[in-house]
Amino acid sequence: MHFLRQRINDTLRGSDVFDVRDIVTGDPKAGEAYFNGEGKCTTCHSATGDMAGIATRVPAPVDVQQRMLFPTGRGGRGRGAAASARTAVTVTVTPASGPALSGTLLEEDDFHVALRDAGGAVRVVRKAPGTKVETVDPLRAHRELLDRITDKNIHDLVAYLETLK
Repeated sequence: MHFLRQRINDTLRGSDVFDVRDIVTGDPKAGEAYFNGEGKCTTCHSATGDMAGIATRVPAPVDVQQRMLFPTGRGGRGRGAAASARTAVTVTVTPASGPALSGTLLEEDDFHVALRDAGGAVRVVRKAPGTKVETVDPLRAHRELLDRITDKNIHDLVAYLETLK
């Protein structure tokens, strides 16, 4: 069991055991159509704006693919720091009585919400009747994309993004 878990971790983390081959196998025209249409990428991105030069800024196609499918604010293949403030999930908890608390969501379950406020303090709020919890996830569209994107869409989209030099 440990051996299998290690192999999976090695693969996901881009270790020396994992050798990336040419993954640019899709159709760039179909990828462009998906980017501008069904994929709804243009809701947040622009080929001439934030995505311009993506193939130059992120030279390995596997890293482009990983950032598209699993955007966490980190560098490619497990490198880099934690998610940035731009990509962090934020939360506002409004109890039935008392002031609202806002900050970066740390954890939420059926009974509690943990957040880090602007001053850096960790707050844990019990979910009592009447408590309102509102979250904002800037990467929600990417997370939801995983439920509907096909392998063909992924390969086509990466092939298109690789043309944006």
